[in-house]
Amino acid sequence: MSMRTDDEHVADRLRWLDDEPAGPSRVDLSGAIREARRRRRNRRVAAAGAAALGVLAMAALPAVLGGDGRAAPAPAANPSPSRPVPTGPWQGVCTVTLLPLPDDPRGAVTGGDPDGRWLVGRRAPQEPNRTEYGLLIWAGDQVREVELPGSMQKLADVNRAGLAVGSSVAGGGKVRAWAVRDGEVIGLPGETSVAALGVNDAGRIVGYRALGAVWEPGARQLPVVWDSYRSQPVDLPLPGPRWEGTAVGIDEDGTILGAMSEGPGDQPLRAVVWRPGATRPEVLPLPQVPGGTASRFLSLSLAGGWVTGIAERDTEVVPRDGLHRYPVRIDLRTGRADVLKGDFWSGTGNGWGWLAGWIAEDVPGVITDTGSVKLPVPDGWRGERQGGVTSFSDDGRVIGGYLESDDQVRPVRWTCR
Repeated sequence: MSMRTDDEHVADRLRWLDDEPAGPSRVDLSGAIREARRRRRNRRVAAAGAAALGVLAMAALPAVLGGDGRAAPAPAANPSPSRPVPTGPWQGVCTVTLLPLPDDPRGAVTGGDPDGRWLVGRRAPQEPNRTEYGLLIWAGDQVREVELPGSMQKLADVNRAGLAVGSSVAGGGKVRAWAVRDGEVIGLPGETSVAALGVNDAGRIVGYRALGAVWEPGARQLPVVWDSYRSQPVDLPLPGPRWEGTAVGIDEDGTILGAMSEGPGDQPLRAVVWRPGATRPEVLPLPQVPGGTASRFLSLSLAGGWVTGIAERDTEVVPRDGLHRYPVRIDLRTGRADVLKGDFWSGTGNGWGWLAGWIAEDVPGVITDTGSVKLPVPDGWRGERQGGVTSFSDDGRVIGGYLESDDQVRPVRWTCR
């Protein structure tokens, strides 16, 4: 059966909004999320169009990087990056700003630093059904465009010094990891297919190496760490010989978070943690959710000692969206896991253990200790309030993501108090 016109438009949009540079991974649920989004949106025509895309002249960005891409010491308002200090009560009152773009009005934020000063993202491909993306770095309201070789380019993270990391797909389906330092594109060392997903203020980078091309069924992925963008990647120790997956984030104290499973097939996703000085990784217990123990846990982020993610529980009674999903945070100091209140599908966490992302009905929002807050749209925004969140500052004040309606997709920054 051929796909309907509505679905073709939606699939074209979600392809560049959601695809990881490494392609679909067996150890994450992005494919299931995208399919759920397609089903829920096939009632709407997402006529994004194929506008001509211009080339942005390089904007002059502040030079804040040292020679090794390490950040300056954290500001006095946040003396301990492992546990942010609130600067005042968070009221959940947010304003939204459309971020500047090249000539084409379509783009999305894909990551941000812990203070929210730097945001990274990408613009839409220049032609329909293409996967060559221009990459963007915002410092405040100034934007710079950078180009990575290959296709499916994506910057996944950036530290307080503006050192960004990401990946692209090269010839033969091999993944290539990159760093961007003050506008300079630097290939990360690694003879195998490697991808970079996270970086901390010390300049340590985490990701994975792939055994095979990204589209090969069952291609195994193993978590790796680079001590700096000049260093060779080092395999992280596995919980056991059959385990596989990715390192998805690194905290300021050097703790690394992974999303892994014990071998191929239908083995459940688990959160794995490598603590500084430990000789073996720690597989975190599956959290307790309403009705019992979760069946799997998808690690999303690690900040300030908080692991945030999505727990799922298999039951005989299937809800309307097909899954029982719960936003969960785990305090690595105590091991306590809390189920937060709210309907949450995907996003990221911050240094308070809150989650920001795509909540009920595709609306971007924040889930705090006490409940959820929907994020606003700009004045005059046309269509429904749809979108997602991909960066969340440690103090909860700066949120990066995108908004989409029937005829536009725009990168946005929410500023909250």
